[in-house]
Amino acid sequence: MRRGLAAVAAIGMAFLLAAPVAPAAAAQKKDDTLIVRDLPARVRLVPGEKVKLVLTTNVTTGYQWIATGGKPEVKVSKGVYAAPANPSEMVGVAGTTTWTITAVAKGKTTVTVVTRPPGAQNTMTDETVGVLTITVM
Repeated sequence: MRRGLAAVAAIGMAFLLAAPVAPAAAAQKKDDTLIVRDLPARVRLVPGEKVKLVLTTNVTTGYQWIATGGKPEVKVSKGVYAAPANPSEMVGVAGTTTWTITAVAKGKTTVTVVTRPPGAQNTMTDETVGVLTITVM
């Protein structure tokens, strides 16, 4: 019985060792970028590190979502909107906006996300969605 189990184990090990390693999988670089999906939030970074702020937004309403602040400790990219998959072709479906925030200099700062109403001559003020507090160490 022991010899039979040992033989089965040896054959199984031989198959595992003979299995080819996919070169593409070995060459892929792992993305360790922190992703924040809810505000308020706090993060700690070192210069050169990045955090992605990903929020649900809906550009079909005419509102704009804007991330402001952070200087000089961080650099905030312009938000990039991604529409969702919408096979049923519904109107007004929310997507996401992603901002990449890169730590530049030591210090503590905040990035505030606001919504801005549509129209060039609107009398409404921006509304704060949330704040990301960043400590660059």
